[in-house]
Amino acid sequence: MRTLPEILDDIGDALDPQPPEEGKVEEIHGHLCDDLERLAAIAIAAESTDVEVLRLAERAAYLQTVDLPEHFRDRVLHLRLVGAVANDLLERLTATRAIKQVA
Repeated sequence: MRTLPEILDDIGDALDPQPPEEGKVEEIHGHLCDDLERLAAIAIAAESTDVEVLRLAERAAYLQTVDLPEHFRDRVLHLRLVGAVANDLLERLTATRAIKQVA
């Protein structure tokens, strides 16, 4: 299970304006899928009823089922989408105090 600072690093890797090396995309995607699972588990454990948390957790669950596209450009776009959802979910969980602020 990845720590919150590691999740932040994964999000940073996905959202960095400089795309990751082609060989790293799959690894980062795998980490982000694990991160989304962890964040969703936090939302469930906190019994969150926040509409935005629930929407983002649903979006996260869907994105975990989507395979990485074939072409590098599409892979990077998908990676950034997953990273953005993970970032938004982390921020919302922090805002609703389901988790402590992560620096």
